[in-house]
Amino acid sequence: MGKLNIDISKVLATQGGKQAVLVIDDSAIARKTLSLNLEYYGFEVIEADAGIAGLKLFLERQREIAIVILDMVLEDVQGEAVLAKLQQLDPEVKVVVCTESASTEFKQTGQKVAGVLRKPIATDRLLKVIHLALGGSAADVEA
Repeated sequence: MGKLNIDISKVLATQGGKQAVLVIDDSAIARKTLSLNLEYYGFEVIEADAGIAGLKLFLERQREIAIVILDMVLEDVQGEAVLAKLQQLDPEVKVVVCTESASTEFKQTGQKVAGVLRKPIATDRLLKVIHLALGGSAADVEA
């Protein structure tokens, strides 16, 4: 895998200032790893350990949240149902889904996502996907 050259200030400036990221994942290790990586690069992270908890946090803090990172395998509710509800609540919501399977499955469901991360998630890939999801240019990123 090539070295990622990305100006994190361009990622943060995409929508002005510090961005809040809602991470919905029932795996404590995966959630904490994502959170620590995102915080290191200047994002504010809001964590939810279940789909229902994530939806509640989204409703409470929707104006702050620039992007949602959603694990598709949750114990309390299917990730597809959480994705559909997020899109119902805000049709413009930017959701990056995490999956252990191939990304083509989301094209088949008809649900629009801002990006797909395949587990295990590499930090450079995470930053690239978030940058592009927030409206950044691929020209800003060298892989």
